[in-house]
Amino acid sequence: MVVQINFANTGSMHLDALVMARGQYCLEVVSPGDAVAFVLVRGCLQITRQKAGDPASYCLHATPAAPLIILNPGTYTVVAERSAFGLRGTRRCR
Repeated sequence: MVVQINFANTGSMHLDALVMARGQYCLEVVSPGDAVAFVLVRGCLQITRQKAGDPASYCLHATPAAPLIILNPGTYTVVAERSAFGLRGTRRCR
């Protein structure tokens, strides 16, 4: 289970607390014009995107030293490689 606490909600922008135990996963859908950011205080997230029937096309990592912003549309799988704590920000196109 991913725990999200809403800190800010300004129309199309949202900022949530993100807490994931090691091995937990969730799907993140990014539509055209949307953006999702992961800024971690602790842990590591692995983000992959798969096209229908193909293996994962690439693997990205978000760590405390390297925040990650996703702009390309698609469905992403987010897996906690190590227990993770941080912020998840989204901007949805209207």
